Amino acid sequence: MKVFVSGCYDMLHSGHVAFFEEASTHGDLYVGQGSDKTISKLKGRKTINTDQERLYMVKALKSVKDAWINSGSGLLDFENEIRELRPEPLVNERPLARI
Repeated sequence: MKVFVSGCYDMLHSGHVAFFEEASTHGDLYVGQGSDKTISKLKGRKTINTDQERLYMVKALKSVKDAWINSGSGLLDFENEIRELRPEPLVNERPLARI
């Protein structure tokens, strides 16, 4: 099963690693990352680490099957990658609120 997550992962930390480890228990984990340009636009600031540095760090994690810089822009910058990868679950880093 293919599992997909997306985010910026600037300043990779233990919470990110734990999230990736948990997501990978559901299948092969693929990680899309926002480009420097997209993150600057969405967060209103430059990234601390370049997209290539962030990509290197995420790819180095044993729980990650593959990672890339998303090709689009904006909140759904991963739309093209989702269509190509066709993951089964799309995992969100933040838990959904209960109603």
